[in-house]
Amino acid sequence: MIPEPEPRIDHEAPALADDPDDAATDHGRVGYGRIGRYSPLVLGLLLALVVAGIWWTQRDAAPDLESLGQMAGEPAPDVTLTLLDGSLLRLSDLQGRVVVVNFWASWCEPCRAEMPELQAYWDAAQRAGEQTTVVGVGIRTDVDKKARDFVKAGGFTYPIGRDTNTDQPGIGPIEAAFGVPSAYPSTVVIGPDGIVDGFQIGPLTVERLRWLVDEARPGSG
Repeated sequence: MIPEPEPRIDHEAPALADDPDDAATDHGRVGYGRIGRYSPLVLGLLLALVVAGIWWTQRDAAPDLESLGQMAGEPAPDVTLTLLDGSLLRLSDLQGRVVVVNFWASWCEPCRAEMPELQAYWDAAQRAGEQTTVVGVGIRTDVDKKARDFVKAGGFTYPIGRDTNTDQPGIGPIEAAFGVPSAYPSTVVIGPDGIVDGFQIGPLTVERLRWLVDEARPGSG
């Protein structure tokens, strides 16, 4: 009788599935899991959508330079500014004078450098009896206490208020009415007839302001 062969024992370990812990860890990483190969693309699309959403919501928040330029030769909007002392200043009440409307913020370093120049011009105009008024319009996005503290510390005496008379989000109504871009300081010069004569983006000097005011007077052209 021929003995039956003993069963063969394979000592090589069978292939095992991935370690569950490792698999769970890998599934939490970008590039793993069933849709892992699509993760970078998905993240890129999400980022693009976020950027596009921000642009869409802010596209009308601040008019561009062209909007401000189109104001030249047009009647100035009849806006009313609440001054820091609580009194009201209506632009149409200043007709017959050259009006310099300056948009500023306390956190804006060029504005901080410019405002003493505006004060120097205002003091000289007052002494000379000029029919000129400088109006400072503090932008809505400033911090009220910081704006007031800066004005007080600087000793600025020309009419200054803040453009906050609205419940709507975004820029203030006066800034919107003039089409001022989100670039400060910005200055609009209005002639005695109430027509916008010129504007400047960026800080003014006394000399530059004098030139702009003289250009706005009748017969200067």
